[in-house]
Amino acid sequence: MSSLPIDLHIELSTLRDFINGQIHSGNPYSFDGKELYEILKSVVIDSELKPFLTSPKDESEVNYYEKYRRLSQEKFDKFIPDFFEHEGEFYDLERIQYVYKEFTRPEDFEKLFLIKLLELKANDYPIGEFLYFQQVDNFYGQKDSIDGFLYQLTANDGNCHLLQELCKVLKDWIGSQSLKLLEQSSEESKVADESDSIIEQVNSQEEWEKETESLKGRRIKCNWSMEQIQQYFSYLYKEKSEDGKPYVTKEQVDKMFENGFKIPDHPIDPLIKPNFSKRYPFKNITFGINQFYSRSRIKYTDKRAYFQFFSMHIDGYARFMTSPKVYENFSRNTSKALPSRTIIKWEQYFPPDSNPPKPSL
Repeated sequence: MSSLPIDLHIELSTLRDFINGQIHSGNPYSFDGKELYEILKSVVIDSELKPFLTSPKDESEVNYYEKYRRLSQEKFDKFIPDFFEHEGEFYDLERIQYVYKEFTRPEDFEKLFLIKLLELKANDYPIGEFLYFQQVDNFYGQKDSIDGFLYQLTANDGNCHLLQELCKVLKDWIGSQSLKLLEQSSEESKVADESDSIIEQVNSQEEWEKETESLKGRRIKCNWSMEQIQQYFSYLYKEKSEDGKPYVTKEQVDKMFENGFKIPDHPIDPLIKPNFSKRYPFKNITFGINQFYSRSRIKYTDKRAYFQFFSMHIDGYARFMTSPKVYENFSRNTSKALPSRTIIKWEQYFPPDSNPPKPSL
């Protein structure tokens, strides 16, 4: 066991040092220093960390500034430098900078998470301690969210090759029961994507507009009673957004279903404007509607009707119903993973005899 203190955050300067050390020792990971340098740069820029050196304001600073400019223009070596230039300003890569999933591009966060795991492995540090820490630090304390992230991480053959035996450690940490649910959910998502690609095709814009018009006034048949539907969509006013207020009010939900599950002839006026935020995103509503469709629908082909109903009640959906191509792209994303910060306990809203909601991947 290493006697060195281990920071359980994902921290850029220590990752840079670890990567350079591994490159220097000719490790089996075959790190591409240039690729990782670009990732570190993007994380720093996205984090809005202030530069340590900006364009000179007077003549006395010119020589110092030009020194860094010359250094930044030197040919890239295999080792990651301790600074970089961006739009004429210089940033420090030796300064402590923590990485947070919420503010980092998913592909960059995944790569840095992998490198952190390898750093811990090299120091013979218990991986479980890091995962418990990260569950709080980056996944809002939600075990389901970090489980889904780790499942996707280990589902990639390239990642498993890099991590080797750590893949088993990660799967053991997820646990057999959760792993089984995640595997089942992944298979269901594949089937749903295949179904969408087959059944939701319209040949022309003219045909699309005719079908949109023909759906107006239609009562959508589903396997849930109106009481069950209203109970499910109570999440819209029972779940609170960042300001402590609900997504929508109970009165707005009642208004939405006052004529049952029936597509109106015209959009309601005014449309419902949900109260959402970065931590409580609009995607939660889309995911909730898609789960409603997945568990209550009688026919696969009714998905479009479901979303047409909500597009005529909730502001934000009408733009996805304007053409077959736009709707197809939207439809394929409705069942995708929720952000890790999502904390809705969906099972409390579904009817007792309904299938449980899919875990977030």
